[in-house]
Amino acid sequence: MRIIISIALLLMIGLGVSSAQNVVLNGVVGQSVAFPDAVKISGTLIHKNDGPQTIGDVKDGQFTDFTEGRVQWNSSTGLFSIAGLKLNDSGMYALLNNDAERRKLYQYQMDANAPVELTTPPSPKTSPKTSPPVELTTPPSPMTSRADPLKPVGMFSIVNCVLVVCAVLGYLG
Repeated sequence: MRIIISIALLLMIGLGVSSAQNVVLNGVVGQSVAFPDAVKISGTLIHKNDGPQTIGDVKDGQFTDFTEGRVQWNSSTGLFSIAGLKLNDSGMYALLNNDAERRKLYQYQMDANAPVELTTPPSPKTSPKTSPPVELTTPPSPMTSRADPLKPVGMFSIVNCVLVVCAVLGYLG
C-alpha cells in the first residue's frame, strides 16, 4: 500500500500539475466574464461541457481563438475572457497554465445568468388638492361702535343707558 501511495505522489510531483478548488464565476448574458488566473506565455482555456473543448490557446505569447472572436486574451494582464455570454456558456472550465517550470491547472464553474431588470413601481400620481378659497370674514362684534349713536349697540341702546344712569343717580341721591 505504501508503494502505491509513493508512486502516486512521485507521478504528481513529476508531472508538476497542481490543481485548485473550483472557483465560481458569475456572468450576465450579453456581457463579458474574465477568468482570474493569468497566462503570460503559454496556456490553454478549455470548456469541459460535452467533452473537453479548447476554446483559447496561448503559445509563446501568441493567442489563438477557437470561438469566432468570443474568447479574448489580454497580453498585458494575461487574463482570458469570454465576451457576449450566452446561457449555454455556463459550465465547467479549466485553465492550464504552462508559464512556469510546473504546470498549474485551475478549474472554474461559470454561471451565465439572464440579466435582471430592476423596475420601480410607478409613483402614484398626485395632484395638488385644490379646495375652494377660504374667505375669512368675521361678523361684527356686538360691542362694536357704530357711526349712528342712536342705533342699538349690543343688548343696550343709548336710551337704555340713560335710563340706567338716571335710576342709579336717583337711588344714590
